[in-house]
Amino acid sequence: MNYRLWFWIVNSLTAALRFLFIGKIGLSVDEAHYWVYTKFLDFSYFDHPPVIAYIIKASTLIFGNTAFAVRFPAVAIFFFTSWLFYICVEKLYNERTAFAGVVLLNVLPVFSFLGSVISIPDSPLALFWISALLAFILIIETNDKKYWYILGVITGLAMLSKYNAFMIPVSITLFLILSPKHRFWFKEKEPYLALLISLAMFTPVILWNIENNWASFGFQMRHGLGSGSLKFSFTTFYQCLGAQAGYISPPIFLVFAGAAYLCVKEAFVKKDRTALIIACFSLPVLIFFNLVATFNEILPHWPAMGYLVLSVYAVHVMLKFENVKWFKIYNIAALSLTVLIMALAYAHIMYKVIPVEKFLPKQQAEKIRHGIPEAERIDVTNDVFGWEELAKEIRSRLAKYPPKQKPFILTHKSYLASQIAFAVPEARVFCFSDRIDAYDLWQRNLRPLRNKNALFICNDMFYFNPEEYETAFASYSEPSEFPVHRNGKTIRNFFFTECKTFKPANLPQRYTAKILGPKKVIFDELLRFDHAAFKFVNSSMKCGILDFYVSVISFCDSKSFNIMLIFILVLSAAIMWNDKKDGFWTNIALLASVMAVAAVITYSLKSYFERPRPMSFFGDENVNTIYEQVHRNSFPSGHTQSAVAACTFMFLTVRKYWYWYVFLAFAAGFERIYAGAHFPSDVLAGALIGFFTALIMVKLFKKYSKI
Repeated sequence: MNYRLWFWIVNSLTAALRFLFIGKIGLSVDEAHYWVYTKFLDFSYFDHPPVIAYIIKASTLIFGNTAFAVRFPAVAIFFFTSWLFYICVEKLYNERTAFAGVVLLNVLPVFSFLGSVISIPDSPLALFWISALLAFILIIETNDKKYWYILGVITGLAMLSKYNAFMIPVSITLFLILSPKHRFWFKEKEPYLALLISLAMFTPVILWNIENNWASFGFQMRHGLGSGSLKFSFTTFYQCLGAQAGYISPPIFLVFAGAAYLCVKEAFVKKDRTALIIACFSLPVLIFFNLVATFNEILPHWPAMGYLVLSVYAVHVMLKFENVKWFKIYNIAALSLTVLIMALAYAHIMYKVIPVEKFLPKQQAEKIRHGIPEAERIDVTNDVFGWEELAKEIRSRLAKYPPKQKPFILTHKSYLASQIAFAVPEARVFCFSDRIDAYDLWQRNLRPLRNKNALFICNDMFYFNPEEYETAFASYSEPSEFPVHRNGKTIRNFFFTECKTFKPANLPQRYTAKILGPKKVIFDELLRFDHAAFKFVNSSMKCGILDFYVSVISFCDSKSFNIMLIFILVLSAAIMWNDKKDGFWTNIALLASVMAVAAVITYSLKSYFERPRPMSFFGDENVNTIYEQVHRNSFPSGHTQSAVAACTFMFLTVRKYWYWYVFLAFAAGFERIYAGAHFPSDVLAGALIGFFTALIMVKLFKKYSKI
């Protein structure tokens, strides 16, 4: 069987079917929210990093503001994810396993619908996660250093997709620790440079968080780990585990559980490299999120990347034991049931074929709230219908007002705000919620709305009386109902309330962005952090041992005698004489050149910036010093630059004692802060100058010198 050909047939056919489907129904609440991101393009967002916004923006620029355009990236991305998945499995096992793995991905609900039809941050995350796995497999297979740089870029893109990507470096580190054959990479510079590349790419998200009072990081910590005290709960754990089983498919979930056990056994008992790679790229994610589930409720798709990689081993187990009759029958039945469930799910989304009321207790089925039966309220597929009807009603109501007197659209839930914004894209929708969300950041300044009227909209699922806004409006009309229908049945009731004369100053604080604080200037926040870090090292970390160590260096520095640098240079000369005797004088000359070039750069910058030292900034009495007391030309740190330049040169020249070079470079920078001579930013700048000067000059020398 030509598995590669069949892979392209299956992959192309399933993509074509998804393309036919994605424009037939409205957006989910999450997709509408990510579409709203595109109206406020930024470095990051309250809920997630920015990649999902960029890809949806690119798609809507091509196809317009339609459901098809929003979902097009999900289908296209899953197509390429499946291709890379096939390549990974083929390299780890064989073509047959790779083809079976892709078929399995197209069966499991979490991948065949959530990640391949619905546009969510997990779509690009899955692509970059599998790309990272493939790059790491190539590193293990070839030992080619260039793949580390590719891996760094891929990891950076993954981190810009979703915060879960921080587990990729964890997985890589875990494998290198557990595989003795590959631990040598810890002595090479490429893994560290790859990590620096990924962190550099993630910098925009960090800067956005600094500017917005760490809003996104704080939200994710509360959302993921809970905001209260940590209390162990078996109930929460089993509920989350059951939800994950539902997303995978309960009968196949049992296969995954068995595969996880066998994978660990083969990795650690049989020392199988392939099993170890799969275990390291899947189990840390699964273990982490399920540990969180013991004290806080998690969403079932959060550990999806763990299941994505574990599916490789699950397929391997299915094929390995296919001759075991009961196991083969079980797998066929499990896969058939999952396909049937998915077919019913798609049919119900399109045609509402499942009578939900038949599965509810009679009392609950007959319950009606805000004019809607309970069966319609709990049917989540109703969430993607009725928005076109609502859009027509909103436009009809707005058309009754003169152009200069049109009210602004207002709601109290970000879910509703995003759906309404997508339904009526020409209008600006505001959300006054008592829960901190992305809208608080997008509507910090409400003064332009002063004295304007608002058209408040809510529905039966999220009913709210706008009079809760108290005196923010001068008056409120009685709410009027507007029902939307599906298959002749009323599935939602929307309520319109006219709110007269908005007074932003009267809006209760819980409905505003004031709790987040004003938007910060990044440079000012970085300086504030720099000063706080200096105070911590210079004051809070004081102890007798460090005082003694620093006092010796500080005394010598006060006599213009850089004992730290002299020690590093003497040690470097001794190491090179012992290990590089043939090229000793050449290396000494190159080291001197590196030091000279780095020194010229550093002292040129010192003269240009003329930054005052901590003693000048804080006052002599507020800085802990020992002997050396300096006040001028703080940026960058010359001592740190010299130490890091020498240590980097030695790291590149004689790798044998790399840990000493790392320790001495760090110690030199730390001493300058502890001694009160430099701010942390001075030390960081000096370290970067020393590092890159040594790196570039050594590389150029090796490339062009015939010595």
